[in-house]
Amino acid sequence: MTADVKVRMRSVQKADDLADINTTETDGRLTVSPDKKFMLRFDTTDENGVTSTTIKSKDSDHITVTRKGITETKMEFDADAPTPFLYRTPLGTLEFMLKTYEISLITDETPSLSLILRYSLYNSGACVSTNSIELTTG
Repeated sequence: MTADVKVRMRSVQKADDLADINTTETDGRLTVSPDKKFMLRFDTTDENGVTSTTIKSKDSDHITVTRKGITETKMEFDADAPTPFLYRTPLGTLEFMLKTYEISLITDETPSLSLILRYSLYNSGACVSTNSIELTTG
């Protein structure tokens, strides 16, 4: 089933005793299949322009987040193994490793979605930040 939804997202990034907390509320489009796989698409706008985000599941232990705007990235959240990814900016491309600590996912065919991702980012073997994303639709 596919429906237009209100997306509420809170993201936290902690690095060097500093925390950057962002909250977003926007409109999106959510598709949930009978086997509970989902795809959510939404756009956000800030001082750098529009960023399009697509979040989808392969299953409850594998989530992909793709963001396209002034920066681009495709992050693969895997509960079983660290995953590399590239972060493309106008000034160049950075390589990171993503270690997922928690994927909490609830979907239903209404459709609705509740998703929590907790993870750390590594660059050259060193942890650069611990992060979380909490997202709900309604």
